[in-house]
Amino acid sequence: MAGMATLADLVINRVLLPMWSDTWPRSVLGRPDDWGAFVRNLSVVSALVALSFCLVSLSSRRSALPLSARAGIASFGAVLIPIIASVTFLPQGRNSLKLVLVSAGLTHSLILLLVLAGLHWRSTRPTAAALVLTLMAALSGIIAIVVSQIGGRAFWEHTERLSNAFRWSGELAYLAVPLAIGLTLKISPREARGKLALVSAGLTTALVASGVVFWKSLAGRDLSGLLYGAFRLDFLPEDDCVFYAVPLSLGWAITMAAIVSKDAVGRQMGAALLLLLSAGYAPRTPSTLITTVLGVALLARAAVELAQRRVRTRS
Repeated sequence: MAGMATLADLVINRVLLPMWSDTWPRSVLGRPDDWGAFVRNLSVVSALVALSFCLVSLSSRRSALPLSARAGIASFGAVLIPIIASVTFLPQGRNSLKLVLVSAGLTHSLILLLVLAGLHWRSTRPTAAALVLTLMAALSGIIAIVVSQIGGRAFWEHTERLSNAFRWSGELAYLAVPLAIGLTLKISPREARGKLALVSAGLTTALVASGVVFWKSLAGRDLSGLLYGAFRLDFLPEDDCVFYAVPLSLGWAITMAAIVSKDAVGRQMGAALLLLLSAGYAPRTPSTLITTVLGVALLARAAVELAQRRVRTRS
């Protein structure tokens, strides 16, 4: 539910509304702002509930993580979830800047703990690479903001160059996460479930690629701004933004193949990708931050289960 609501939030609030805010068919859908608010609130509520269960699972003894890791995950999660809920649902005037900054700091700290927990069991190399790339994407975005703020106040001439280096490297890491997870999937084309996964991936590739091309034909040079608003991607120049269709179509295709796959761990990774891709790179709003944390938590939990499965197989 959290993944589908976040995907609906992406499509309605960050794709359709910015493009057709003036010419929206209100006779068909009524007020689009109401639909956007509904799916955004649904994504936050479902993500908070799902994240609570996921953190309880990782904090239990069954995860076989060290006591320090389990205590850290439980502590940060117990503080973060109420803060995100208050920031999201309290009136805008009652949310202070300090509360928003604290929630962002707690979010990235919890992401760091979850990635370290996933790496503790020494899972497969592609899974470990996906976790490291996810951490790079999360930290590079916030480091770029910090460098930009500090360097701007100090009037350092290389501020923009260094900030862009962090931001763009994090963006490339974000786009590479699905490729790393794709290497962990085991899909047999001889089985009916494997054929369904491959067909779904092919249809998703065609749909996303044609959607970006159609988006380009409608938006023209404004495509770069729309892509930044939807996914916060700005590495490619304005004239070459249409080439984002390649990594985005591959990422969503791998997501669909993982969700449809027969393996339970693969489906869990597919759910994690659905959340991460829908939230976008370096999110800042409470709704996208909490879904990003949930995606990282699912990815870490899948890494732990995959590593435990390998241990049981060897024994």
